[in-house]
Order: sequence, then C-alpha cells, then structure tokens
Amino acid sequence: MPSAAEAKGCGDTKLLAAPDDPGATGPWAVGVKTAMIMTSGGPETVEIWYPAQLGSEAGKTKVTYDLSSWLPPSDRTKIPAADNEPQACNCYRDLPIDTAHGPYPPVIFVHGLASFRTGSLSTMTQWASRGFIVLAADHLGEYLLDFTSGLCGGGGSGAVGDFNGDVDAELAAINGKTGDFAFLGTSVDTSRIGISGHSMGAMSVSSASRKTNVQVVILMAELGGSPVPSSTSLKSVLVIGGMVDTVTQWSADLSAYDGSPMPKRLVGITGGDHLDVTDICSEQNAAGETSIDVGTRNSVCALGIVNGLAHCGNMPDPKQGPAIVNYVSTAVLEETLHCVDRTAVLADAAVKAKFSALGAYQHAP
Repeated sequence: MPSAAEAKGCGDTKLLAAPDDPGATGPWAVGVKTAMIMTSGGPETVEIWYPAQLGSEAGKTKVTYDLSSWLPPSDRTKIPAADNEPQACNCYRDLPIDTAHGPYPPVIFVHGLASFRTGSLSTMTQWASRGFIVLAADHLGEYLLDFTSGLCGGGGSGAVGDFNGDVDAELAAINGKTGDFAFLGTSVDTSRIGISGHSMGAMSVSSASRKTNVQVVILMAELGGSPVPSSTSLKSVLVIGGMVDTVTQWSADLSAYDGSPMPKRLVGITGGDHLDVTDICSEQNAAGETSIDVGTRNSVCALGIVNGLAHCGNMPDPKQGPAIVNYVSTAVLEETLHCVDRTAVLADAAVKAKFSALGAYQHAP
C-alpha cells in the first residue's frame, strides 16, 4: 500500500494531507457504490462516493454512466450510438473504503427537478477525493425519468416527490449502516454533516439546518430564495448562483444569502444561468453540444422539456461554473467538517484572482 502525508481533522480524525488549492483533486482515489433506500414513494437509488483504500484503484477501470438510462424508454432509442457519449467519472466501482483514515463526514446532495443523481458528478467526486462520503439519489417523482415519463412514454415510478423525506431516509441509512450501507462501518462520522442541493432540491434542503448534526448547508441556484434558518448545530452557509439565471433569478440568491445566519458566503457566476452550477453545461461533445443539445437535436421528448425549463448561460468558458462551485464548496466543507484553516484560499482576493467568471463574492464572518 502506498504511503502518503497525513493531516489532522476534527477531534481524533486522521486524514490525508490535501492540496492547498481546494479545486485540486484530493489525495484519495474515489470509490463508488450504488445503494437502495426505502422512501415513502418506494425503493430509491442512491449513489455513494467515498475515499478508497490507498492503491486499491490500481489496474481498475474508471466508471462511466449511460445518460440515456435516465430517459423514458420511448426516448432512449432516438439517440444514435455515436451521439450517446457516456458520462465519465473520476471514480472506481466497489473499491474498499479507506479504514486507515477517517472517520469521514457525510455530505448529501439533492438534485433539482428533472435532473438525476450524477448531474453534478464532478462536484460529488471532488468532495469524496478530499475526505467526504457523498450521497446523491434519484429522487422519486422528481428525477428526469419520473418527471418526464407521463409526457414522454411512461416508465416512471408514479411516486409523489418528497425531497425532505428522502434526505431523512438517507440520514437514517448512514446512521443505521445496514444492508447496502454496511460497508461504511466506523468510517462515517455522522456528528458532522453537510447538506447541499440545486434548484428545487436546494429549496427543499434550505431548512435542513434543523436536522440533527447538520453543520453546513450549501444552496446552488436555489428556487425561491429561502434563507437557511439558524440552529444549534449550523456553522456555515454557502449560496451559489448564476447571475443571469432565468429560472431562479440572481435576486433570489441574494435573498437567501441576506436572510441566512452568519458565517455565510455568497458566490455569483458571471454569465451563469440555471444549469451552470452543475456539470450539464460544461460537459460537451466534440461539436460543443451538451447532452440537452444532443437530445433536442434528436427529438428526445424528455430533454426537449428540460430545454424549455432551464438553460445554460453565455459563459465564455462553461467549465468555470462547476470549477467555481468545486473550489468554494470544498473549502467551506473542509473548514467546518474537517476543522482545516481555509482562510487564505477563501479570501476575497484569492477567489477573485483565480476565476475570471466570478462576478460576486461576499463573506459575512
């Protein structure tokens, strides 16, 4: 097993030393497992990304996801094989979790309406590579297949969406550590929890600060501008949005930030629309098309609906959207859940100098 420099986390937590740049990939290879939880709507798929045992990725192939699997069955055949480019993940299937370090704080991510569990994949693997156990579900009644199936050929669960109940089910699963979650063992630290979401998912978790041991709440393009309420455990709030968002509106992000308790941070992305905080706008084929562009060109009903609801912005470099998200959110998670001093990398001058697309940055200590 290769050796690596170690660092101290909160309390007795033992971590690997991560690069000072929070936008850089961390010291762990990322393992991934697909699990199931039981929710009010029925069984729900959850992806779990986590820090893997050092060296266990040697000789293994990285995971890819077939994005067409989230489409209604009648739409899947409309995308030619040449257009069905898989989503690449910087992760490896079913690696052993690193038990020599940790325990690792969990972070739960909730996707937006008509999205899916890998819509912010680069963010999920970034967090996991730096010492977090990250969960993202396909939320029944809300994810792409369920949301569009009634209009685009069926195949959905027919469940009524319950984002809040789903998060409670995920929390119960990581606390219980049975079944698909048994592999977490003593490696998950549920005394320090992060919750994040995008769009309607962000709106649903804006009050997650009231859940037991939630210390960080991260809202991305939150629908509705709901502030995060104070609680005895909450230690940090981060609000991120596109400044030309045609769905949420930048003013809603400002409202969410203004009404949330300190310490808090606000990040605005110049030219960013509703989807630019996810990977959907930055992942493009050789022709510069996103998956929504490809689906719309091939008359895919489901993606045509999504294209009418939410958009990418006019960023010269759309990769800066998730890059900004990954940098700031990782630093915020590390300073709170890992007890690491991230003052320097989160300073106004440091963040503004790194990203030309950073249009707004506020910090209320």
